[in-house]
Amino acid sequence: MNFAIEVPGAANPLNRVELCRALQSASSSQDHHQRQAADQQLSSWQSQTDYYPTLQTVFLDNTLPREIRLLAIIQLKNGLDASWRAHTVKHAIQPGQKQLIRSNLFRGSIEERDSQLALYNALVTARIVRVDFPGEWPDALDKLVAEIKTLRDDDQRLAGALLMLLHIVKELGTARLLKTQKALQTVTPELVQALGEIYDAKTGLWLAFITSGQGDENNSMAAMGNSLTVFKILRRLLIVGYEFPHRAEVVRQIWAFSQSQFGQLLNMANDKYPAIGKHLLQFTKLHTEMASSHPASFAALPGSPELARAYWDLVAKFSVVFDQSEGIRHGSSSGDSKPRADGPLLERLALKGLLLMRSCIKMTQRPVQTIRYRSKEDAQENQDALAAIKAQLFSDEFINQMARTIITHLLVFRKVDMEAWEEEPEEWEQREESQGNAYEWEVRPCAEKLFLDILTHYKDLLLQPLLVYFATAQDPQASITTKEAVYTTIGLAAPLVEDRFDFDALLKSVITTDAVQVAPMCQILRRRIAILLSQWVPVKISNETRPLIYQIFKHFLNSQDPHNDIVVRITAARQFKAVVDEFGFDEASFMPQAPDVLGELLHLVQRVEVDETKLAIMGTLRSLISRMDVSITQFGDLVMDALPNIWSSAGGLDFMMKQSVLAILQSLVVAMKTDSQRYHPLMLPLITEATQPGSDTSLYLLDEALELWVHILEHSQPPLSPGLLNLAGMGIQQLADQTIHTESCITIVGSYIALAPQTLLEGHYRRPLLQALSTSLDTKRRDQMNLAIRYVDNTLRLSHQLGGGHGFQLLMRDVVDTGFLKQLLEGVHDAYEAHQTSGPKRKQSRLDPLTLAGYFTILSRISVLDPATFVAMIGALGPIESVWVWLSAEWFSCFDSMAGPDRLKLNLLGITRLLELPQPVAGLVLGKLQDYLSMWTSVICQIWDDDSPGKDGLYSTEKPPPTEWDTHKDIVERELYVTDPVRTVISYAFVSERLQGLAQVVGEPTFQEYLTNVDKDVLAGFRDLENRTSASHHA
Repeated sequence: MNFAIEVPGAANPLNRVELCRALQSASSSQDHHQRQAADQQLSSWQSQTDYYPTLQTVFLDNTLPREIRLLAIIQLKNGLDASWRAHTVKHAIQPGQKQLIRSNLFRGSIEERDSQLALYNALVTARIVRVDFPGEWPDALDKLVAEIKTLRDDDQRLAGALLMLLHIVKELGTARLLKTQKALQTVTPELVQALGEIYDAKTGLWLAFITSGQGDENNSMAAMGNSLTVFKILRRLLIVGYEFPHRAEVVRQIWAFSQSQFGQLLNMANDKYPAIGKHLLQFTKLHTEMASSHPASFAALPGSPELARAYWDLVAKFSVVFDQSEGIRHGSSSGDSKPRADGPLLERLALKGLLLMRSCIKMTQRPVQTIRYRSKEDAQENQDALAAIKAQLFSDEFINQMARTIITHLLVFRKVDMEAWEEEPEEWEQREESQGNAYEWEVRPCAEKLFLDILTHYKDLLLQPLLVYFATAQDPQASITTKEAVYTTIGLAAPLVEDRFDFDALLKSVITTDAVQVAPMCQILRRRIAILLSQWVPVKISNETRPLIYQIFKHFLNSQDPHNDIVVRITAARQFKAVVDEFGFDEASFMPQAPDVLGELLHLVQRVEVDETKLAIMGTLRSLISRMDVSITQFGDLVMDALPNIWSSAGGLDFMMKQSVLAILQSLVVAMKTDSQRYHPLMLPLITEATQPGSDTSLYLLDEALELWVHILEHSQPPLSPGLLNLAGMGIQQLADQTIHTESCITIVGSYIALAPQTLLEGHYRRPLLQALSTSLDTKRRDQMNLAIRYVDNTLRLSHQLGGGHGFQLLMRDVVDTGFLKQLLEGVHDAYEAHQTSGPKRKQSRLDPLTLAGYFTILSRISVLDPATFVAMIGALGPIESVWVWLSAEWFSCFDSMAGPDRLKLNLLGITRLLELPQPVAGLVLGKLQDYLSMWTSVICQIWDDDSPGKDGLYSTEKPPPTEWDTHKDIVERELYVTDPVRTVISYAFVSERLQGLAQVVGEPTFQEYLTNVDKDVLAGFRDLENRTSASHHA
């Protein structure tokens, strides 16, 4: 049957024939354009009402080619995710079409013989039931259970029905809506009853065949497959379908039955019938999930202590052959994205036993606290059940037996491990490193976790036997694998035995000798010693033995030693990071080993191929450079010779490696400080590459590149190199763009202002600089706005300091021309207009009070530097008399919302300097005399020294002492700090002089006339300042 499609997408009407043609072209056409046209056609039909019901009709037609039916059900499944629940979304599936689709769902799996197609239909059904049950489809499960009951003798069709129910229970079991959870719990008893009967019948059938040969093999195998699916459903229902599983009699019956049948099937398991092993694994999942999800119920269910001991017997039995086991392998199962575990059945069962024991220890030692209400009776019942299983299970003898089994059998290095090491050394090392987080999937990591659990809660019981076991490491006749297991145990126990075990003595007498062994398989011991040292150094180590540890790691990293294969060197490189990061890392003791260690690390990172390993070694390098601090300077050339090669070898898309390179460069700059300037020619091109707007490199590396840039500027001293100066324009542009990296960009720009003010105040940069800084003034992020104000302030002061009046005038012209001043004054005027309104419909100012205060801080600085220029600038907006009305009103009002004494005093100085100007400004400020007097009184009182009232607390003639950590930027900013009029001017004396000058400008009679109109209390408060200031001087 051929449904070739030849017309462009969206040109055909929707009908069954055209849909089949489009599906065939989309699924099997060799022509790319034809497939693309078919995909477009299918997409265009999604908006049509009958599209999804027609897809289902095509899927249900088993006369059509399989690829058409498969794509039809996939299209239906994908459409449900977008359109089934979305009632308000355009083109959502309508109620009539939903009902039509629901009516045919069961047929799609029950009548389907293709397992993959039946699975897809089951997934579709489960998604719909999750959304519509119990609201729009309340009888969904009732109908399906009825179907299952009628099909119990038809294994082929029963398999399809059970498959649907399995995925429905999976979906409902993960639902978070309380309504859905309650609905599932309501139907669970009926489901469990029906499924239990089917399971009993099916297992009886295939057990009779296997044990006595009764019946037909094909029917028995079909029954075995269905019984397995039934128990998968039962397992989930027992966990998610009951709030208190142990209270349901049917659960107690199934629980007891699972234990008895577990023993029966364990003796029958073989390779001929792998489904028997799958049944056993389902039992283990029920037991472990009950212990972790419902610990109190697990404890209260019949036979649970005996069950736990039986599992441990399995573990103990397996431990004897663990060293010969091939391990559990994980891969993707065909037709399913879920990982599949393969390996010996006994090992997989033993792993479940270890997990179960971990859950038992957790429930008895650290009971889970719930926020759900529990009655006193429920709480007491839980406590009694947990206390009972603790007493019955965890005897001293049993605890000792578990610990002994783990440390003597389950922590040994296996033959299969050595084979994997030799076959794929780098991949094996990476797997071993990541297995620590995979304890649910591997026996050894799980055994390590269980050992720690036992030792944590039964330390007093286990400590003495453990110390005796540790002593076997001193036995000269002990094999390498035995010592490896002992060292593993010592490393795991480090945080718990550090106060009772003398690790330093073991290190000096035994470990040092073992580290230089050259016997066969000595690399196993070297790898373990590197791990052991990384576990003990952060816990407890003496200063005396630190140099010895550094020598051992240097020895393990030596690539010239044939016994240090790639695994040993990678492990040493990875584990050395913990040694370096330890608080007590001794830089002086490490220096003799530094050249060799750094050289080997840099060589190794270029030698290995696994990306995760490269990143780990780079992490060690970065930590080492940071901890060596200025001592790294003598090895700077060694590091910088390697990093460009590492960057280039990473290629265009290995951004994580390039991030690591940038991070190491950052650490190098911080450690070397100004000595790092000689490497700018190598670093700056990397920053340029990583900050190109719109590039993939910028997308992934911009954070690290900006951080490096920040530190390069922080540790540079003038004159800056031409290459570094050339980047200033890019930094200004990045700031103007206002991205998520604005805070780093504004720090970069602020550093350029401090370190190269002459360059940034040149005509080429002045205007872009002002425009970029202005974009950060209205931000909602307070720290960013404060930085912008700080750097605008520095720019204003440096322009006046370096260029005098002329330089300041040039800058002020650009402040006007770029709209910077307009932005400030329009914000002030908008606030003034808003403050003139009231009531529920009052106008809201676009500036919050703190932003407005920041605006006035900038205006105040301009006025402090040159009040005449300030007045000339604001006069450009209109008559000075009209501008002064709203500007002065907001300025005086804003003092109440200013944070910090420095800003208060700067604003006081700025608005007070206007008293120095002639008419008409003198008359304008005289009209605000009461506001001035009130403000002066308030601000001066706030900035007085708390210990010496009457003295200006901000006035100082002392310079802060320099420190060894000062950068050149710090020095520039400290000089600006100490020369600021806020520090060099005494506020009351400053105000008094300007007030006397104003009286001279306007004439004493006029001044006195205005003074008589000032509120008496305001005037008295100001005059009191003089008395308190005089008293302070006399004191």
